[in-house]
Amino acid sequence: MQKFVERSLKKSIIILAAGDGSRLKSSTPKVFHKIGGLSMLDHVINASTKISANEIAVVLKPEYANYTSQIPCDFQKAFQPKAKGTADTVKYGLECLTKSDEGWIYILYADIPLISPTSLNEMLKIAEANSNTAVVVLAFDSRGTKDLGKLAKAGKPGTISRIIEAKDITPADQTIPLCNAGMLVRRDVLNDLLYKIEPSPKTGEIYITEIVRLAYENGYDCRYYEASKDELSGANTRSELAALEKTFQEKMRKQCLDNGVTLISPETVFFSYDTKIEQDVVVHPYVVFGAGVEIKSGAEIGPFCVVEGATIGDAKVGPFSRLRPGSEISDDARIGNFVEVKNSYIGCGAKVNHLTYIGDSSIGDKTNIGAGTITCNYDGFKKYKTIIGKNVFIGSNSALVAPVKIEDGALIAAGSTITKNVSEDSLGIARGKQVNVEGWAKSFKKSKEK
Repeated sequence: MQKFVERSLKKSIIILAAGDGSRLKSSTPKVFHKIGGLSMLDHVINASTKISANEIAVVLKPEYANYTSQIPCDFQKAFQPKAKGTADTVKYGLECLTKSDEGWIYILYADIPLISPTSLNEMLKIAEANSNTAVVVLAFDSRGTKDLGKLAKAGKPGTISRIIEAKDITPADQTIPLCNAGMLVRRDVLNDLLYKIEPSPKTGEIYITEIVRLAYENGYDCRYYEASKDELSGANTRSELAALEKTFQEKMRKQCLDNGVTLISPETVFFSYDTKIEQDVVVHPYVVFGAGVEIKSGAEIGPFCVVEGATIGDAKVGPFSRLRPGSEISDDARIGNFVEVKNSYIGCGAKVNHLTYIGDSSIGDKTNIGAGTITCNYDGFKKYKTIIGKNVFIGSNSALVAPVKIEDGALIAAGSTITKNVSEDSLGIARGKQVNVEGWAKSFKKSKEK
């Protein structure tokens, strides 16, 4: 990973991602479970990049050394060999950042994937509004949720004195019903107090939440910023993971509707984290968008389509179509029912209307592909390309065995298996000659009756 260039260290981020998440009952570590097609950890990295952080450190377990983010950015990886608490995790992250006493450090949890750049920026505004502020806690309303800690009030309005674990709250504590979901700490304060945190007498681990108490006892102000529970919820169980996915999808649907996309039945459409849809696109019910989808204005996506890694112009797709990665559908093209397209270009005005597989192909403008056509792109060892020119007509139930080229204006007879190139404006026909034997059917039936 490329080292960061020297610059003002106003904002640095440490993401805690070394937990197992055993309650999910999965061989996949918790932070690598996906929401909207993107791992929870990568969601947090994505939010971090959008606030122009100078440095990002991700603290992982050593066995995750090969982890690479789907989000294109520079970040440092640190490894915590043994779980000793969140403060210990922060130490590993701090050690791989540039040494400085300037600026602020966000401490974020990788299992809170829907955290927004807006909240992160608001935390910094609060931090910089008062020169005596040392910590800003990111918090959400924890009422109605069991086993969540709370913030303890301090003397000054809007300040807190510590974060209390749920099991340690007593009737005498003056608390705010808010739960910790991350924090922003002044860098010099973190450098000074992090190594003064004592192990918990109950667990022997050291917790970063103690930084609030220590900062308060050293005369600093500790404040908080409240965001919504939907934004700051985590996932420790499969049910909670499903709830996060639901929240994410609802957010994406609203975003599309607000941007001028027509969703006929919004609750039945599912998006990836990076789905890009321009205004005046119509999406019918029961459509699933995977990663890497871009849809241009004017397109119409019919019911029961699955689209991933594809670019769609002002075209009509579906119903019951599948577009796989590498597919590019041009303006005025038509992809119909039970058609699968993979790694192929479909030209302007081209039609692939029924029961067809197009793989590793290029189809020219205004070409018509008949029902049941297959581009045979794989010989069991390698993939090969089919090139079909402009204004070509491919008859139904044809098999085009790649590598093969059908030039402009050619016509392929229905039922043909094409293994050789077909020149411009030619007829390609490759099928057995039809023979009709008069009376054969009648005599055959009679023989079976004996």
